[in-house]
Amino acid sequence: MVNALGVCYTILGLLGASSAVQLVTRDVGISDVTSFPSAVLMINGNQTSCESALVDSKAGFIAASCLKYTSGTNVDDSATYELVVKAGGGAAAEKYAITQIDVHPAYNADTYVNNLAMVQFDQDSKVTFQNYIGIDPDEWNDHFFIRHSLSSTTSLTWNNIIAFSSTDTPSYCEEASRAYSENPDDFLCNYAASLSVYNNTCKVPYGVVFAAVQPDDLSLVAIHSHSAVYGPSMCSKQRKLHYYTVLRNYIGWAAGVLGRSVGGFAKDADYEFKPDQEYEMEKASSDEVEGVTLFSGDRYSQDPVDPKLAQVEPEPAQASESSSESPVESTSSKSPVEAASSQSSASPSSEESSPAAAQSPSAEVQPEPADESTSSAASPSSGASSPAAVSESTSPASPPAALTSDLPNLGAGAT
Repeated sequence: MVNALGVCYTILGLLGASSAVQLVTRDVGISDVTSFPSAVLMINGNQTSCESALVDSKAGFIAASCLKYTSGTNVDDSATYELVVKAGGGAAAEKYAITQIDVHPAYNADTYVNNLAMVQFDQDSKVTFQNYIGIDPDEWNDHFFIRHSLSSTTSLTWNNIIAFSSTDTPSYCEEASRAYSENPDDFLCNYAASLSVYNNTCKVPYGVVFAAVQPDDLSLVAIHSHSAVYGPSMCSKQRKLHYYTVLRNYIGWAAGVLGRSVGGFAKDADYEFKPDQEYEMEKASSDEVEGVTLFSGDRYSQDPVDPKLAQVEPEPAQASESSSESPVESTSSKSPVEAASSQSSASPSSEESSPAAAQSPSAEVQPEPADESTSSAASPSSGASSPAAVSESTSPASPPAALTSDLPNLGAGAT
């Protein structure tokens, strides 16, 4: 089924059968991510930098490297795993116990190929939703890199969302990660990072990535996998690259684990996509890249904590949640339109944070190396935007990824 605008929404089942869902569409921008359900992983009561790409109101993807293990891929079940879930559109956050964890069988903790796990959580069913995973990369006009974080793990108060828009792929992505070089279509790669809520001298990658299919649609497409640093520390000023696992090829595996359908989105009504339950990336060499250190998992627990930001809970690098006239507060003091379309205003020679950044989580873009003078980071037409702080909307719209309905588990031959 196709709606009046020619947009096709499918529910992908265990065997690839589909059923169309008719939804309302509208123009999209970075601020529209506030209408989408989001989640942050907590371990033993502590906030992590790991986010979940929710597939629906009961389950989501997380990076497998965020979990604790006793040995190999045996998850440490003595740890307490929870998700803080915000349904979007100004809804109050809720904390749920994770009741089931399934690590992808081909996950490699050395190379970070297939760095995914499915988590299921104990939701009280007061709110139901279905997220749609983007399945046609050729339609993705823009990538919105998103960082969600909590200012209080007690009251479950959220910081403003930090967002960055870019379609650039830095030239060093292939060199720095063997997983990426063997599987370039399974990752997004970018230099952009945001300041840690626990240490303003350390940067953390974004958590999840949305793709805009302009002018009307937005879908969830990727989750952070690992980062490569030309140096020994994520808190250093050396070049860093951040890699995000593209989720489309793992829809079949997720549906098989959950025993129910997982939503997929393509605007092209003729686009054909059949999920593979046994999909896995090409194996990558575990040999180290000279001068490069790989990092993955929870950055908050691995990076040093600034005592000044840890003294008083619940305000680690507090960002205001109050409403403003504009849902997008650009760090370059531009209008919402300019913030979503302009080049990065980050200095090419410094990673020092501004005084304003010291008061709230902020994004930072690390430019291409000096020998790449023609890189898109210096070009006004590059497609990279200034980082923006996005406040929660109190009047949610109905983007494609936030559907309230009961969805069937589709079998072979369903239409």
